[in-house]
Amino acid sequence: MAPEPGQTAVTPPIGVITWTTAMHDLVTVATFPDVAEAELAKERLKLEGIQAFVIDAAAVGVMPYLANAMGGVRVQVDPGDAARAKEILGVE
Repeated sequence: MAPEPGQTAVTPPIGVITWTTAMHDLVTVATFPDVAEAELAKERLKLEGIQAFVIDAAAVGVMPYLANAMGGVRVQVDPGDAARAKEILGVE
C-alpha cells in the first residue's frame, strides 16, 4: 500500500507500517467547546472520506475549564480538504 501525497511512512518498534500526515501541514476547520463534539465532527468527516484530527483533546479532557482559554478543541484536516470539510460541518 502506497502513502497518499503528503504522508510519510513510519515504522513503529513492532514492525507495523503506518502512514502519518505532518501535523504542521494541517489547518483548523472548526473549534468546539468540548471533546465529544469535536470527536463527532471528526467521525462525520471520516464518513465522507476526509482524514481529520482532534487537537487539544487530552488537555481539555483533563482540564475542561481551560477549553475557552485554549480556543476550544480544534478539528484539523489537510489543506486540500479544508473547504469540503467546512461545507460538511456547516462552518464558515
